[in-house]
Amino acid sequence: MRLYEQLFYGNLERFLASGFPVFKRMLGDARWRKLVRAFYDRHPCQTPYFREIGQEFLAYLEAGNRQDLPDFLVELAHYEATERSLQVAEDAASPADIDPAGDLLNQPVVISPLTRLLSYRYPVQELGAVGAADAPKPKPTFLIACRRQDGEVKMLASNALTHRLLELLREEVSGRQALAALAAQMPNIDNARLQTQGVAILNRLRQAEVLLGARIRAPLS
Repeated sequence: MRLYEQLFYGNLERFLASGFPVFKRMLGDARWRKLVRAFYDRHPCQTPYFREIGQEFLAYLEAGNRQDLPDFLVELAHYEATERSLQVAEDAASPADIDPAGDLLNQPVVISPLTRLLSYRYPVQELGAVGAADAPKPKPTFLIACRRQDGEVKMLASNALTHRLLELLREEVSGRQALAALAAQMPNIDNARLQTQGVAILNRLRQAEVLLGARIRAPLS
């Protein structure tokens, strides 16, 4: 039983290390092993699938089992867990009623189901290069995580306006309707400028495969 337990823990530790490489490096080997051992001993996983262990580890941290981890490391763990979850997510079928080249302004816009909107207090995408973060940034770090058709997960820099536009588009409205709602919510932005920027954002998001295209309207009978 001891050998079996060691083998299972070793598999778990290696799997988590592959999913949280920057987190592990910044935490240090000793604290990493202590944290993984505590997770292994105490957390009642809700899934039997190893590909979902990263989300379980994140849930363990976010439930308060942080062992005095700084806030920036918890956000980094979320960032890396999101990237990993998209890498192993099942491919979503592309419905036949989506036109990749459709009119995003006047037809219902369809967001890729393999897209995640992320917002952090720390610049998580830079932590591996710059090291520890002493304090949050004055403004949030907005990112869009998306898995492309070639299987590559991209992390795109974003902003509050683009995030809000995508939140409105989740209701599968047209780009014009979403921009009108955005203009009502942000009256301090010049409407003409917002429309111009909005069209450019829609086109960039389509090129990045965040948007699958426009829903084809069924013909009236």
